[in-house]
Amino acid sequence: MLNKIMCKLNNFKKDESGASAIEYAVMAAVLVVVVLAAVYFLGTGSDGATGDGGLKGSFNNITDKIDAINPPSGG
Repeated sequence: MLNKIMCKLNNFKKDESGASAIEYAVMAAVLVVVVLAAVYFLGTGSDGATGDGGLKGSFNNITDKIDAINPPSGG
């Protein structure tokens, strides 16, 4: 009887089928945190406030430079 229990415990210790699923879940969670952090920091300005800083400010700056070279028609 004790031998059967020890055998089942050893088999349970050697079984790694659930470990890979947990590892993938941890990697996915880390990836989500990295993406959210990148989106947050790209969307904020140098002072940490949303507005004309960060990614939005960069696109506005590019648009202003393009408009200065080739102003939009007043149609």
